[in-house]
Amino acid sequence: MTDQRSSDLQRQIDELVAAVAMSRANIAGLTQRAEASQQRADESDRRADEAEARSAVDREMIAELQADGVLSREHVADLEAALVTSRSIGSALGILMASRNIGQEEALSILKGASQRTNTKMRVLAETIVAGADAIK
Repeated sequence: MTDQRSSDLQRQIDELVAAVAMSRANIAGLTQRAEASQQRADESDRRADEAEARSAVDREMIAELQADGVLSREHVADLEAALVTSRSIGSALGILMASRNIGQEEALSILKGASQRTNTKMRVLAETIVAGADAIK
């Protein structure tokens, strides 16, 4: 009877050891995925900061050109609209890249393809993607 108990206890211990090992492996895998996700988020933040800095420089340049009389008010309005559109598309690309773990070219290809299939301007699709991401937050 004691041999049976010892055998049962050893089996239970072995099962617990196996369960702990599996749990550790799962935790390690989840940790790696979380770290990779954080790296992608950090990269996306860095790109957003760079885009914001470029946008500020572009606005300054537009203001200088307008002050110098090179650009009319109409041209300034068009350029400012283009900057906003560019930021929306860039944000949408970043969202696609992070959510699908893809590169910039592939994200742009997806956005262009969706635009063509649905006969919708890329700007409108980009604004929809960004609005959806903002709603999730």
